[in-house]
Amino acid sequence: MTMNDLLYAVRPLRATVDAKIFSEALKSVVPILKKSAIPVLEEVSVRFTGGRCILAATDMTTWIIREIPASGDNFSFVFSRTKKVERTCRCFDGSLTIELTENAGHKDNGGFVQLSCGSRTAEFDTHSAELCPDVPKVEGDVSFTANAASLLERIGRVAYATLKAEPDTRGNKTCVEFSGCQVFALDGYRAAWDNGELNFPQPFLVQAAALHHLKVFGSRQVEFRLSKPWMSVTDGDTTVISHTTDSEPFHLESAVPQKYLEEFSVSPREFLAELNYLKDALPTTHKPYVYLRGNELLMQVHDRKYSTAIEISRTGDTTVGFNLNYLRDALNQFKKEERVTVKISGVHTPIVIEAEGRSDCAMVLPLRVALNAAA
Repeated sequence: MTMNDLLYAVRPLRATVDAKIFSEALKSVVPILKKSAIPVLEEVSVRFTGGRCILAATDMTTWIIREIPASGDNFSFVFSRTKKVERTCRCFDGSLTIELTENAGHKDNGGFVQLSCGSRTAEFDTHSAELCPDVPKVEGDVSFTANAASLLERIGRVAYATLKAEPDTRGNKTCVEFSGCQVFALDGYRAAWDNGELNFPQPFLVQAAALHHLKVFGSRQVEFRLSKPWMSVTDGDTTVISHTTDSEPFHLESAVPQKYLEEFSVSPREFLAELNYLKDALPTTHKPYVYLRGNELLMQVHDRKYSTAIEISRTGDTTVGFNLNYLRDALNQFKKEERVTVKISGVHTPIVIEAEGRSDCAMVLPLRVALNAAA
């Protein structure tokens, strides 16, 4: 500190926590941090109040908040270089004392914090907590409980069928939707859904990237609470708050074919192996279009042809084309199964892929580009 800084220094504010618990709590909120034009949004805020230590971090779409026991003064600050702090805290064991020295002369009214555990000490600059956005309050009456791991597994089966969130991307195409007993996603090219016993009290949509943070709960029971435009999920000590998307719920049933011209059984691993072969053979500058004709898989690039075959027994002769990548994603959903059933309803209607005993299904839209008859 400079002499000028010392003129502004005030009595340190002090609190004590368990070092291991604090380290684990800090580690649980750090994953949401990402680069930002606003430096304070790249950091974790810390607040001591009423015998609790509350750590919070946000990417401005989702918040992760963790509470742990504490004792001492009431005060708050924002770490600087949070990820370095988190690595430092892994080395502490026992009682951890956190002392904040505020500095009114600092450009953002910050200061520095000293961490003391046994013979080890470390000092880090801080930002003022007043620079942080307020954590949203979610006070809606609509709620339900679920096992976090079970629901996250269902989400994982369908989330691949979403687009990456971009400013010009329609909200529902980046989201997983929860409606009735279904968890589903669709991006306009493919869809995936899972049917379960949990009945959601009202439809809601959340960005797939935000739902990834539910892994912080492990396999614990959690309470979901809905209050537009927010969803909160908590187990009492940890809370995840995320934006819900203000889009009209999609009625999936209207997109799923009700009748099929034919269906066949195939090993998903064999099907994937042949698709991977074609993907590797395809020139990187060309679109990954693949056609199923009989049991033959075909790709055609100008005057060059790539082909392979899969072991299936078909009852129809419909030639159907697909985006190879979307078909691979759908089959990956079932890659651990011995067999899947592929249902074809026509040249211009989606195919549906499902497996016996599974509650989930995949759907892929066909190409509207005809295969050269000479291929």
